[in-house]
Amino acid sequence: MKLTHEEKKELLRQTIDRTDELNEKGGAEIFGIHFVDYTDDKTFIVRWDIKPWQRNPFGNFQGGMICYCIDATAGTLSWIEVDQEPVGTVDINVDFIRAVEERIDHIIVKSKVISIGRRVVVATAEVYDPDGWLMAIGTTNTTRLLPPDPNPTIVKL
Repeated sequence: MKLTHEEKKELLRQTIDRTDELNEKGGAEIFGIHFVDYTDDKTFIVRWDIKPWQRNPFGNFQGGMICYCIDATAGTLSWIEVDQEPVGTVDINVDFIRAVEERIDHIIVKSKVISIGRRVVVATAEVYDPDGWLMAIGTTNTTRLLPPDPNPTIVKL
């Protein structure tokens, strides 16, 4: 079933608006995610609030958290662009441009799917501070997850 642009936009909004549900499952206010837009050129834009525990000893937003924000944003978009087929991240490559310093309370992640193959979906993401400075760029490869094989071949060693 092919979704229209507006249907994709609404589904992305609904997916991101599950923040309260995710926080409840985590037992704390872990996530601060806000839908910003899904543009006509198919760019998915999300705002991520930065929590104090997500900072490294220097006060900067921890690099692993930046990777998480890129992966979650690009992965959600990949899932939508393949009509909600299950996908899983194969790999992610992130280039850190500048530190997300202590004075910065949120980042903006802009993601776009650049290739949809039979099995692999490639997406890019750019991370910006509130002033529009590029902080990091990333590329993710996700694979479409196949349903379990109903008749698997069992190999006995």
